[in-house]
Amino acid sequence: TQERLEIGFPVEEREFNEGFVPIRSYKDVVAVPEALRRSLPTAFDVIGDIAVIKIPEELRPYRDDIGRAILRWNTKIRVAVEDRGVRGDRRIRSIEIIAGERRTATVHAEHGLRYRVDLADAYFSPRLASERKRIADLVHAGEVVADPFAGVGPYAILIAMRRRPEVVHASDANPEAVALLRANVAANHASLVATHEGDARDVLRQIAPVDRVILDLPHTAFDFLEDAFRAIHDRGEVHVYRILERAEEGEAVERIRKIARRSGHRAKDVRVHRVRAYSPTQHHVGFDVTVDRG
Repeated sequence: TQERLEIGFPVEEREFNEGFVPIRSYKDVVAVPEALRRSLPTAFDVIGDIAVIKIPEELRPYRDDIGRAILRWNTKIRVAVEDRGVRGDRRIRSIEIIAGERRTATVHAEHGLRYRVDLADAYFSPRLASERKRIADLVHAGEVVADPFAGVGPYAILIAMRRRPEVVHASDANPEAVALLRANVAANHASLVATHEGDARDVLRQIAPVDRVILDLPHTAFDFLEDAFRAIHDRGEVHVYRILERAEEGEAVERIRKIARRSGHRAKDVRVHRVRAYSPTQHHVGFDVTVDRG
């Protein structure tokens, strides 16, 4: 039973509908024709407070609506940009702001560290956070590590701050990326990172010998593999990446062994690690290669 409470002034009773309906997805609020809804992106990257979206061609007339819907769905996102793909040797995204603040710079947090990123100047992928930690966990105390495609520094700084290397040599051929790298080294107090600007081959020759090399450039990393092996002293590890179909992995392993022999090393062990799906048929694949002078 219900009791009526007398409070000394008139009370009007009414029923109200739910006043707040949570938005589960930006798709709940985006205005696009019903026939195109199935083409809406199901996932996108968030770097700092910037959403990075690849938009199918048929939805490009509605890209501003998509951007505004994402900002409405998640108020922590302040900028939405369309990603038109990575261009050039410096791996810079071709992007255009479609909603929110007119900027491409942000600060991204990963594994307790903070990185200043400018999407217009340097490449960064949050999808590799787990892979960066996996590689960092392999580093032993006292190692000399080379990261010749360091970008803004997520591999190098994580290794320097979470392990006990002698030094991590972080370099990039992109001057804008190196400027961000140096700012991030300073901001994270990563005193064990030595920064360099220049071509990967030149830097590897200058800093050799090293114990470990990270070749995080999946489309062309094999072009630098012989230089990486030559930078290894008597024994060490090289982590190299490729975009491959599963059937191509065995051929890639044999190519790695051949390049190692050409450099005067032996690929004692080659371990294959599938980092993430890249397309319906391809994976971003990592090869952990142990080499010695055998």
